[in-house]
Amino acid sequence: MGATTDSLPQPFPEETIISLLEAIGLGRPLSIKPLKVTAAFHIIYVLTYSREAIAHRLNPDSLPSGPSSGVDLILRISGDHVPRIKTENETAILTWLQNNTSIPVPEVVAFDVTASNQLGREYLICNRCPGEAISDIYETLTETQLDSILLQLMKMLSELHQHPFTQIGGLTFSDAETRDITVGPILDEHFWFTCDIPALFPPTETFTSLNYSGPFDTFADYVTGAVKSYMHVAQIHPSLAPLRPFLPRVSAFLGLLPSHASTLNTTPIYLAHKDLHFANILYDSVTDRITSILDWEFAGAVPYPQWDPVRAFLWNAKPGQESFDEKYRLRDRFWQLCRDNGAGFLADTAFGNELQESAHLVRNSLRGITTNVPRGLHPEAVEKWFKDLETGLAAFGV
Repeated sequence: MGATTDSLPQPFPEETIISLLEAIGLGRPLSIKPLKVTAAFHIIYVLTYSREAIAHRLNPDSLPSGPSSGVDLILRISGDHVPRIKTENETAILTWLQNNTSIPVPEVVAFDVTASNQLGREYLICNRCPGEAISDIYETLTETQLDSILLQLMKMLSELHQHPFTQIGGLTFSDAETRDITVGPILDEHFWFTCDIPALFPPTETFTSLNYSGPFDTFADYVTGAVKSYMHVAQIHPSLAPLRPFLPRVSAFLGLLPSHASTLNTTPIYLAHKDLHFANILYDSVTDRITSILDWEFAGAVPYPQWDPVRAFLWNAKPGQESFDEKYRLRDRFWQLCRDNGAGFLADTAFGNELQESAHLVRNSLRGITTNVPRGLHPEAVEKWFKDLETGLAAFGV
């Protein structure tokens, strides 16, 4: 949200890319081709190597099976949206998933979370995973295949549920040399990105001043951090004047959270993709197997009732009411399969009590108002967000 192609880098000369690849020990590929996809936060190149030249840099499981004239890597070069933490978050999460789960994800080959390289940009290189995006082949899938996909996703979510976290946030490398992974700053697609800020805010405002960070030890701390950042935006952006009369009540709400800590802070914390629609899931219809889950850049350890914050799960990435209805038909089927198979994560997808739900309502309504109104987005939803804010505050008696 807020990302624009205006902030993407211009195409790079082939020799500039080769100079990077040689500097990091990958050497000159057989070919370099731009990948024409709609990507909001990066441009993409396909790097093709001979199997012999690249096999030592990849896990054998990441190499294509059968005869192959080459092995493809994906080079993603970041735009001017988020300083450092987006690249580091995705890289750390992919590394953690490979080390701790059997969930199929791209294998990290190389990365740089700084711009101190031949490209002058952050980048991530990983293997190109087999399969097709489910969104591209959705109309060809049978109900039997869809059930199989749902069951595979159920197993993956169940596997993630075996690894509770103690903090809310993204993932980061606590040690660059050993690549030890810990919980770090949170990253959200609704943040104010670096490219948005100059057009909408005073020159004193930055990515850090406008967005909350973390990591957060508890649900109450997380709500407090987020709400404080939303209050700051409300105080400085002219379009948010209608929200300002609520701010004393919002401050009173924050003051009450510590007294309700024992009730609020029972939300379990697990890693979640947060944007698990079918364009991010690759599938091989011949083997009936999900071959990769892509785009973990905004994933993180979350209060689990927020595992799917924008209701993207099982959307086929097509516009229109028919697609919307199909998503919810499939979600109903998914939850039924989860109940039939005793999926343990199911119970943790809902808030455990009314106060948790109300605190979420305050945070989420403020998020909706303060991140959409200044951008002129979703005016049809503003009235509902204000009603939700009133409902959430009233539950805390303020």
